[in-house]
Amino acid sequence: MLLGSLLYQGCWEEPRFMAAHAAATPKQITGDSVRLHYRKVGGVPVRYIVADLNNPYVRVSVVTAQQLGTDESIWELLARSRPTAAVTGTYFSTSSKLPVGDIVIEGERVHFGGVGTALCITYDNHVRFIRQKLHRQRDWSNYRLVLGAGPRLLQNGRVSLYPPGEGFRDRRVYALGKRVAVGVTKHNKLILAVVEQPISLRRLAQVMRALGAVDAIALDGGGSSTLYYRREVKVLPKRKLTNLLVIYEDHAEYEARVARLKPQNRFAKR
Repeated sequence: MLLGSLLYQGCWEEPRFMAAHAAATPKQITGDSVRLHYRKVGGVPVRYIVADLNNPYVRVSVVTAQQLGTDESIWELLARSRPTAAVTGTYFSTSSKLPVGDIVIEGERVHFGGVGTALCITYDNHVRFIRQKLHRQRDWSNYRLVLGAGPRLLQNGRVSLYPPGEGFRDRRVYALGKRVAVGVTKHNKLILAVVEQPISLRRLAQVMRALGAVDAIALDGGGSSTLYYRREVKVLPKRKLTNLLVIYEDHAEYEARVARLKPQNRFAKR
């Protein structure tokens, strides 16, 4: 859903967090370089995927609807992409069906959004989170993947929340809701977390830090919240979607699918 107009309510301070909850041992479910875990963080149940980007065969990408400006069922997106794992991607307008952030797939910018902070992954699988210049195009040529979403939750291990500065102006940014986030650990492992219990962005930032992330951003949540892992949808969205953040454990499977991940009517660079 698109984040519309928001009255600024000020920056949030870094919250306190109980060490006892942070030290909880995660329960590994299955997998190898892409693993699904479940644990409670401060009483909040969290399902999260950990992808080891130190494995050069792991690939992270985005699958979009075949036509920008349309949405598709979760089953259509998954059938076309066939990833190892997936979560909800960036927000989109419920009227135009267009994503709010930039999307780059295999080095090609397929959509310009110009809002938020972007998850960026280099060709050698290193992660950066880059704040987009509002409504201005940026050179993404150094990155295999870019997904503009946000707002930023963590920066260098500290809670960092200022949604209005990133172009988010919807009151629901501050409301309780289902949440999805992506972050990276200091050991270059990508964390994709889904929280079905309604929580605030500040609490989501706490959760991501407890899971080991040092940098993180929020993704689309609410009724769009999705979690897929190894042929099973763990969290089913309540609406059609325009994009998913997808992970492949085998680069050969990614390469076989990458052409199908991109929209047919993609962004033309000016």
